[in-house]
Amino acid sequence: MLVLFIIAALLFIAGSLVVLISSNFEKVDPSTTAINFFWACAGAIAPAFLLYFFIGLAWKGQTVGAAVMQIMVIRGDGRPLGILGSVARVIGLLVYTLIVAAGGIAAFAFRNSTPIAAASIGVAFLLAAGGFIAAAFDSHRRTLHDRIAGTIVVRIG
Repeated sequence: MLVLFIIAALLFIAGSLVVLISSNFEKVDPSTTAINFFWACAGAIAPAFLLYFFIGLAWKGQTVGAAVMQIMVIRGDGRPLGILGSVARVIGLLVYTLIVAAGGIAAFAFRNSTPIAAASIGVAFLLAAGGFIAAAFDSHRRTLHDRIAGTIVVRIG
């Protein structure tokens, strides 16, 4: 998670610096190009996260955090993950995003009723958490995205 935080922080800092410099350190309004660059940096966070997971999993079968924890993602048959396995796992990770996004859209749709909006967010987060909680009841400790990609997490070393 620290690596993801650093990626997001660097992108926000880059965009913010461009806006700050464009505004002559808040003496004038920033240019439209600077504002657009800031939003481009903010919008690049999600693709950067996906790229981080894809490259780490395709290259070594682990992210920085997984290397620290001495775990590795492999295919269910024991072979290395590779590019296609990495793509499948990243797609599996996107399922959580879609679940939470659906909850956010439902909350927006029911914004006039706070209890319903709050319940839709809560249910979305519970469903997303359920993908991880399912690992407690699986003999190989596979989460939803592991099942989608046909992968398992193993200890190394």
